[in-house]
Amino acid sequence: MTTATAPKSQLVWLGLVALVALSGLCTIFAAVATAAQAWQDQAQARWPEVAARIDRCSLTQTSTGQRNKYYIRCRLSYAVGPEQNVTTVFSIWRYPLSRSGPLQEWVDQHPQGTPIVVRYDPANHSKVVMAATDMVFRVPRTANNVKLLEVWAGSFLVLVTIAGFTRPRSGWRNGYSSMPLNS
Repeated sequence: MTTATAPKSQLVWLGLVALVALSGLCTIFAAVATAAQAWQDQAQARWPEVAARIDRCSLTQTSTGQRNKYYIRCRLSYAVGPEQNVTTVFSIWRYPLSRSGPLQEWVDQHPQGTPIVVRYDPANHSKVVMAATDMVFRVPRTANNVKLLEVWAGSFLVLVTIAGFTRPRSGWRNGYSSMPLNS
C-alpha cells in the first residue's frame, strides 16, 4: 500500500530548493542593481563641476511612529554658461535623535551665500550631485550594494552546498535501476 504524501525529508529538501532558487534570484537582482549603480556613480563622477551658491539650508525632522528622521534640504543656485539654474538637494536619511548633531553642524557651517562645488548633468543642467566626498548629502551606494551582493551570493553558495549534500538519492545511484532490462 502506498501513501500519497511525500516523506518529510523530501518536503524539507523541496523547501531548501525553493530557498536556493530565491537566493539565486536575489543574487542576480543584487548583481544587476550593483552594476547599474556603479555605472551611474562612474557617469556622475565625469559630470562637469560648477561652483554653486547656497540660497537656503535647513535640517528637517519627520516623524513616523516613534522614529524620528532627519535630513538636510538645501536650495542651490549656479550658472552653466549664461543659463542660471536653481535646484534642491537632499541629504541621506539619518536616524535617531542622537545622530542629528552632525547634520545640524553641517547646516550651521553652510549659511546662505556659502559656495559649494556640485557636478551637473550635461543633458539636464538642473540635476546635480555633490562633488565633495565628505558631504552628508550623497554617499556612493556602490560599496553598500557590493556588500549586499556578497551576502546574497554567500547565502546562495551555502544553500547550494547544503542542498547538494542533502538531496535525496535515487535508486540508480545505489546500483539499482527502475528501468526494465527487457522491453
